[in-house]
Parts: sequence; structure tokens; C-alpha cells
Amino acid sequence: MKNDQILTSAFQKFTMLFLLLLLPFSLYAKEKIVLGLTGTVLKDDLKNFMDWEKYLESKNSDFDIQIRFSRTYAEMNTLIKEHKVDIAYVCNSSYTKLDKDGTGKILAIPIFDGSDQYYSYIITRKNSRFDSLVDLKGAIFAFTDPESNSGSTAPSYYMISHDMDPKTFFKSYIYTYEHGESIKAVIDGFVDGASVDSIVYTRFAQKHPSQIDQLKVIQVLGPYTNSPIVARSSLPQKQFDMLQYAFTTMHLDPYGKSILEKLSLDRFDIPSGQDFSNVAKMLEAIEKRQ
Repeated sequence: MKNDQILTSAFQKFTMLFLLLLLPFSLYAKEKIVLGLTGTVLKDDLKNFMDWEKYLESKNSDFDIQIRFSRTYAEMNTLIKEHKVDIAYVCNSSYTKLDKDGTGKILAIPIFDGSDQYYSYIITRKNSRFDSLVDLKGAIFAFTDPESNSGSTAPSYYMISHDMDPKTFFKSYIYTYEHGESIKAVIDGFVDGASVDSIVYTRFAQKHPSQIDQLKVIQVLGPYTNSPIVARSSLPQKQFDMLQYAFTTMHLDPYGKSILEKLSLDRFDIPSGQDFSNVAKMLEAIEKRQ
């Protein structure tokens, strides 16, 4: 019996020592933050977003940043609502829906070329006969995503406002699910025209000047507030504040500034009452038409 008591006591001491050794690791376990990306960015910039991940971790050693891509904008909104993504770079129409549902809030606004606004570009090949969106009647067209503002909502609303049905106006239409793919579809002659994000178009032009030279912008719709970085509404305030600080001071950090320059962005600003009402109005009009 005495030997059993000695063994029990020794086991208890060993267990206690083991738990004490594990304590520092449990106290300093990193917080996983999932960063969502959609077709609002160019696939060509994947390396830059991997650096973005490292930058955010460098600003807070407690964070374990993990990037998650979604094929569609709707899928990303679902991931945010289900708490499977904590922050995401989304289209402003996606944010408008998250805001309406109370499931997302703006963390930061990107500033491009000194502005917090962008446009929807209607593009075709330079040697085409098309000079406006109206000229594309009966042509083959590429939308980006059903929930993309510049890639679908803006041109659809324009057509509805001018008594044109987006579903029957074109001979046929496709969704590419990425602005860069829409641009390439026009360059390759797969489609006659497309509607794309003006910032992505400019970014594509910087990376592929010889290819973009084959295109022309035939109509400009907008302006609209830039696509924001959003956070799920249930993200703890402490994490929200830390991430917001990391984004909005990115241009002051040498490593962060280098990433911004590669993405052709000036900086990220704290939201200051940017207006999304025009996007909400367009979405409402389109939903009524469906």
C-alpha cells in the first residue's frame, strides 16, 4: 500500500510539472485571424498578399494571419457571417449587404491615387466598332461577379435606367469571377466587352502595358467609394483596434509601404463617413427588377 501511495504521489508531481511546463505555451497561444480575399484583387498579386500576411503578423506577434480565398463575392459574405473569416477585402456592394444585415463593419478604406473613390470601366478592344455601352447591344459581354459593383451592379443599373434589360441586351454574357480575367477575356477576343474595376484596370496596365494597349475604355460609370477592408461585426473590439491600427499605419512602416507600393495603393484610412448610398440604391433597383 505504501508503494502505491509513493507511485501515486510521484505521478501527481510529474503531472503538475508537465502542466506547469505547458502553461507558458497556453498563455502565449497565437490568435488566428483569417483574412479573406476575393476577385477584387489580381491573382498576379498573390505574392504581395502573402507579404501582407507577414506584415500584419509583424505588427502583432500574437496574431496568426491566414489567408482564405473565395471564388465568389457571395461566398465571402457567407464566410464572414459564419465567422469563418474575420476580416476581408470585399467589394463595396458586398459591404453594403453586410451592413444591411448587421454582420460586417468597415475596418479601413484603401486610398488609390489620392482618392477614396473608383469607377466602373466598360472596356473593349481598341480596334472594335464599339464606343459606348449602348453599342454593345447583341454582343458578347463579360461581367465579373453577380455581386460585383463595378463588374455587374453599376452596368446593370445603367442599362435598367435606360430601358435596357441586362439579361436580354447582349447576345450572351458570362461571369469571370475576377476583374483580371475579364480584362484578359477582352484581350483574347473571347468576349466583345467587359465591365471592370478602374483600380484593377490601372493595376493591370502597370503590370502588363503591352496588353492593356490593345484595349480602350468606352464608358465610365461612377464614382463609387473604394472597396473596403471589412471585419465581421462580432470580431472582439481589441482585435478590431489592433488590426485597424496595423492597416492605417501601413504607409508609415518601411515594410508596409513597400507592399502598398507593389499594390499601387497610397495607404489605408480609418473610415470617415464614406457614402455607400448610391450602391444601395442600385442594388435595390436591380432586386426589384428581378
